[in-house]
Amino acid sequence: MDGPRASSLRELRPEDPTRIGRYRIEAKIGEGGMGAVYLGRDPGGRQVAVKVVRSALADDRTFLARFHDEAANAQRVASFCTAQVLEHGDDLGLAYMVTEYIDGPSLLEHVTENGPLSPGMLHGVAVGVAAALVAIHSAGLVHRDLKPSNVLLSISGPRVIDFGIARALDVASAHTRTGQVVGTPGWIAPEQITTQQVTPAVDVFAWGCLVAFAASGHNPFGQGSFQILAARAVHAEPEIGDLPPALAGLVGSALRKEPERRPSARDLLLGLVGGAGEAAVTTELGETWTAPPDDPAVTSRDAGSPAAGPPAAAGPPEAEAPEARAPQVKAPGVPAPAPVTRLAPEWPLEQPAPEPRAESRAEPRTEPRPGPRTEPPGVPPTERQFAVPPPVLPPVTGGQARRDGPSRRTTLIASTLVGVLVAGAVAGGLYYFTRPSDEPERRTGPAAFPSEPLLVRLDTEPGWPKTCHADIGLFKPGEASATTLVGGDRCEMLPEPSPDGARIAFTRTGGGKSEAWVMNADGSGARKVTDIAGGRVAWSPDGTRLAYMGRDGDTRQIFTVALDGREVTQLTDDDSVKDDPMWSATKKLVFWSKRDGTEQIYTLDPGRPGSAWTRLTEDGVRSVDPEWSPDGSKIAFTRGSPEHSSIWVMNADGSGARAVTTGGQDDMDPAWSADGRWLCYVRGSLADPVVHAVRADGTGDRVLTPEGRTFGHPSWM
Repeated sequence: MDGPRASSLRELRPEDPTRIGRYRIEAKIGEGGMGAVYLGRDPGGRQVAVKVVRSALADDRTFLARFHDEAANAQRVASFCTAQVLEHGDDLGLAYMVTEYIDGPSLLEHVTENGPLSPGMLHGVAVGVAAALVAIHSAGLVHRDLKPSNVLLSISGPRVIDFGIARALDVASAHTRTGQVVGTPGWIAPEQITTQQVTPAVDVFAWGCLVAFAASGHNPFGQGSFQILAARAVHAEPEIGDLPPALAGLVGSALRKEPERRPSARDLLLGLVGGAGEAAVTTELGETWTAPPDDPAVTSRDAGSPAAGPPAAAGPPEAEAPEARAPQVKAPGVPAPAPVTRLAPEWPLEQPAPEPRAESRAEPRTEPRPGPRTEPPGVPPTERQFAVPPPVLPPVTGGQARRDGPSRRTTLIASTLVGVLVAGAVAGGLYYFTRPSDEPERRTGPAAFPSEPLLVRLDTEPGWPKTCHADIGLFKPGEASATTLVGGDRCEMLPEPSPDGARIAFTRTGGGKSEAWVMNADGSGARKVTDIAGGRVAWSPDGTRLAYMGRDGDTRQIFTVALDGREVTQLTDDDSVKDDPMWSATKKLVFWSKRDGTEQIYTLDPGRPGSAWTRLTEDGVRSVDPEWSPDGSKIAFTRGSPEHSSIWVMNADGSGARAVTTGGQDDMDPAWSADGRWLCYVRGSLADPVVHAVRADGTGDRVLTPEGRTFGHPSWM
């Protein structure tokens, strides 16, 4: 490799690859439970981190599918205040991911060596990390393991790393056990401990812990074993120290026990800049992000000095990836940063044995080691599975001893350049929380649960989906049963209310035929509209027509028909597999098709039969069941393989795609509430589905199906 070798890099061995994809491999950085990380160089000469999945996971299809899925999602994350994921793929029979190479100490290292951040630097970190979470959540990801070692204080400002990996590790059979969680003690939210659903709210909780740590040098729930920290997180009030009033309020709200009561990342960022616009964000960062003071004497003594040894750990036990000391690169007239290089996103790496500290700088280790762990051998500390305590934990008083000020070790960063770069980077991210289509998510307080009942398919006998024995019913969440609206010896399914709620369209099958029917909202006046080729029917915005799947020869095409069964219009004429047409309030039709390979979501103009389609999903991941929000500004859909699908939401133009459910547990069939703030959906096997509801921001998930009942195809009236 060009230039001096980083001290923590290891020379390649015969079993190591010398090339992965288009990247030349130059050294090995580390190894962990998921695989190895190599220093690579692209054809243009840029250094990159190449993360290669270990061969033992090469045959785990579930893990590999999730790995590539999450890597593709991570590529969609805007690069402001995050580390960029460059590409992913398969080579030599192994999966790999490539990320940019990041210079700078972690927040953990800086606070350990220099003590709490100055007020200006603290505010800059708070803003930068909140901006990074906006980008991550807007791409549909949840970090799951945000902590000080995953925030780098680079020349371009705070950078959040290691997003999109924890979820892939969570599904690997060699790393997951029932009743265990993946995470780092002291930074995981109460709902992660009690094994509830993971939503973006867990990252907001971690943001609160991180900012409190940066301000005081201590975790707000103290130190101790996983069990002690878990009990405090669930029961004890955090000790956030002497924060500035504006930050204290935001940190306090971020650390609320109930995830639905925490602000979103957008709310945090708006609160940090006073609820103002883009100019305020750039100004805040430009004025508040300050680098540590220059100290050439200390720098010359410590830079690259083996005698200096690694910094002592601070706060709760936390695994670190090995450091890679890199050559310093200076901009003209700008002092170079301290020569600490990290790879981002971090791959879970095993912690090398620390070198002994020089006698004159020795500092006692103040935190106890974690309690007993139950992880398989070789699982890296950053992703170890800790046994989950019982859901009801004894209240523990959060206490913590203050440590003396640590030794001062400076990092040379030009504060003016940092302010400009960070401000410019985060300014681009303001788009995510100021665009008009996100307005419903910025309302004050969590959305109340809808009062409207649900239309459902009532299975009268088992056998779905091979055989159907079902009626259409009306179900009021919280009640023990549903009211049958229409039934009989045939199968009634896929109910869809009209825009004014006065009528219901549904599909009736039996005797080898499928038909579109319409009835009044009370179940009366049921009548056939037309024969169809199966699937659901959907209302036009004015309630005068239905869209459905019909046959043109051997191919199913999209048609529309007037309610009297006349005036039929064929909208498509290609030979691709397609289904699930749905009209929007803005008079667009959305559907999915295999025209470009895997099921993807498209729109067309029903007023112009045969017109060109617009493709909305671009990542090649199976996407089906599209559903317009009531105002036509968003589309909910099912994303992922049939065995591991989840509910996603995107804007009407395909931008801003994000996950609403993150369990990957066969979630499907989303439908919006009348106010557009909740979604109902089905989770579980086709034969035994369970109806859930969740807010459109991913919070408040709950089961709606009564005990002992089987409902399907939910749709809010």
